[in-house]
Amino acid sequence: MALDHASEFITCDSIKSYGVINKTVTLSPPHGSNFKEITWKKQKDKVIDWYDSKIKTFEPFKNRAYLDIVSGNLTISNLTSSDEDEYEFVSSDGNTTAMFSLTVLDPLPSPTLNCSSNDENIIVECMLPDFSRHVDLLVYSWTCSSEKCKREAKLKIIFEKEDDLSQEVWCIVKNPVSAMNSSIILRTCMPAGK
Repeated sequence: MALDHASEFITCDSIKSYGVINKTVTLSPPHGSNFKEITWKKQKDKVIDWYDSKIKTFEPFKNRAYLDIVSGNLTISNLTSSDEDEYEFVSSDGNTTAMFSLTVLDPLPSPTLNCSSNDENIIVECMLPDFSRHVDLLVYSWTCSSEKCKREAKLKIIFEKEDDLSQEVWCIVKNPVSAMNSSIILRTCMPAGK
């Protein structure tokens, strides 16, 4: 029996997908075709099933999951942290399957900038207080008129007191789905009267 490899798609590797709590995410199978039946599962539990021209949604996804029967896309709204898991798409022909690894992120807050100074330097620190989930996915960067901002990707950046204290220093924090920033003027880091 010959297989038509042009219409066959099977993957063992999970496709990484990201969503944000209380927002919406769409999981898209790599190749849409003329599906006759579709099943989406979270681990071994059914999420949504299209069979015999009827769509059935299972708890806890009722009123939160939508299936596009043409593309096979699964859209989940009002995401919760418990939605984070492995998802599987299976079509009726059994030749089209896809695995998805969904990571549900907390909404990214604006970073907090703190600064301190000593005899020679001004230290600016960028923090996300009370942010503890998926910190490994955070990327920090800095923007300012100084060349040193282009080189730094750490939580702290050090300026010399001889640097331009009128410059605005921005900390940008990104994760796979969003970015937030905050800024500070270096002069505000100096004690009054100095």
